[in-house]
Amino acid sequence: MVNEARGSGSPNPRSEGSSSGSESSKDSSRCSTPSLDPERHERLREKMRRRMDSGDKWFSLEFFPPRTAEGAVNLISRFDRMAAGGPLFVDVTWHPAGDPGSDKETSSMMIASTAVNYCGLETILHMTCCQQRPEEITGHLHRAKQLGLKNIMALRGDPVGDHWEAEEGGFSYATDLVKHIRTEFADYFDICVA
Repeated sequence: MVNEARGSGSPNPRSEGSSSGSESSKDSSRCSTPSLDPERHERLREKMRRRMDSGDKWFSLEFFPPRTAEGAVNLISRFDRMAAGGPLFVDVTWHPAGDPGSDKETSSMMIASTAVNYCGLETILHMTCCQQRPEEITGHLHRAKQLGLKNIMALRGDPVGDHWEAEEGGFSYATDLVKHIRTEFADYFDICVA
């Protein structure tokens, strides 16, 4: 999925000079060594604001975590080529059936961590509050922070099954999740909502 919004069309520093020989092959399961991005220290919200103010167009890419280890290798091996297109960021969805907060290679957490730490992509991790207790969410957020993830897409999420039932003591709305993140982590995470 490609999201288009207004922002700066400045060339992506990661994509310049990518033919240096450090680029991964199409069959490789590893990203090339990430280039140092001079904008990496800049928060995503600042990058977005600057680009929107400039009036230029920009885009992002959204990924659904693969179901198999082979699918994860396939996706990661393609991150370099996708990054060459210059997305402002990529986001990784949170899929409750796929154990999203685990250390499994197919989890949302690990795909997002790989994108940011090994491929040098600005990454947003989706996180839902549906059918999770606050302490579980806090654990996922601590893990995301440990892995160097700094951007969260806060969503209520869809229940696994046919209908919505609020988790006892849990959150019913994405706004509850946003408040929880700010209470527990202050301004560490940039938070997006939809």
